[in-house]
This record gives sequence, C-alpha cells and structure tokens, in this order.
Amino acid sequence: MRVSLRLSLTLLVSAILGASSTATLAKAEDTTGRAGSWRKAAQGAPDLKAAKAKVEKNPKDADALNDLGFALRQNGETEEAAKYLKQAIDLKPNMGEAHANLSVVYYDQAKYQDAVSEGQKAVKLNADQAIFRVVLGNALAKTGDLKAAQQEYKIAIQLKPDYENAYYNLGVVLNDDGQINDAKYSLSKALELDPNDDRVVALLDKLDKLGSAVPPAPAEAKKK
Repeated sequence: MRVSLRLSLTLLVSAILGASSTATLAKAEDTTGRAGSWRKAAQGAPDLKAAKAKVEKNPKDADALNDLGFALRQNGETEEAAKYLKQAIDLKPNMGEAHANLSVVYYDQAKYQDAVSEGQKAVKLNADQAIFRVVLGNALAKTGDLKAAQQEYKIAIQLKPDYENAYYNLGVVLNDDGQINDAKYSLSKALELDPNDDRVVALLDKLDKLGSAVPPAPAEAKKK
C-alpha cells in the first residue's frame, strides 16, 4: 500500500508506503521528527513534473493521481490538488492516503469540516496509521473540538511513540485547552525527540514566561 501524504495545524500534517521512486508517507515519517507538520517542502513531495508525466501516461492510475495531488498541494496549488485527489478516490474509494491528503488540502483551504470528514474516512480505512490520526486531529482542532483532537494525537503517539510532531500538536491543543502543565510535558517530550524544533522551543519559552509572570497566591493570614 502506497502512502503519499503529509500532514499539519500546522497542525497538520506526513508519510507511509510507496511503490516507486516518488516520496511516500512512510519514508517521510521515518526520516523526520516533524512528520505531519504539513509545511511546504518539509516532507519531500513527489516531483511535480514526474507526477504529471505518470498521470498523462495512465490517467486511470489512482496511485499516480494521488501522487500528483500531493505534489500540487506541496506547491500551493490546492484547487488542482483537490481535483486529482478526488479522481483518485473515485477510482479507489478505499485509498486511505488519498482521503488523508484531501483532508490536508481542505485544511489549507480553511474548509475544516470537510477536512474532518476526509480525515475520519482515512482513519476508518486504517485506524493504525499514526499519520492519519494526526491529520484528523489537526482538522478537529481547527473546528474547536479540542478534546477529540487530543484523543487523536494520543492514539498517534501510542501507535508511534517517537512521533515528535504528534507530541508537539498535542502540546499546542492542551495549551489551547488550558491544560498548561500537561502541555509543557508533551512539548518536553517533543523536544527530547527533536532538540532542534524551533516551534517547540518557542512555545515552551512562552509558557515558561507566562508561568513566571503569574504572582504567587497570597499566604493565608495567620489567625491571632
């Protein structure tokens, strides 16, 4: 099963299995602690020119259509990306990575409910794919369902304990939910996995400064 994805809220999000020279989710997720961050060029998308050539050669190849959709998304062409990803899904409805990729495209387009729907479809097709859980968590967080997003990130971490970006995204959502101590713990775990992740360092510094700015509670007056 090929997976050419990549995920992030950032909070979105990366990658899993491939059958050719194109970049895949598996490869990207295994080689970077930030898999699932969904930042442009962060996950090694398939070469756009090569992806287009494959589709031109075989326009009914769902895997090729999925790769092209992913490559277009990474190049900021979200409308075209959605078109090809939908074609891939029409040809292969049980292709979880195409649903996840489409979820990320909808996320980019601020169509967060649609992103949730596609993310849920990906998870239903393969509940054990950590990247799918992060994709869904990112979309849920944008709809304001912070508790559900937390659950998806936690499952992703259970499935892949060294998933740095899942820890980061969980920390972000925990902070947004007012769970500061838990957020710091999750961010600290992310920093252990990737000490060079500036996003984590910046948020931890911010939380530490906020904590130090809060005056201590007044001591209870002694009874005479």
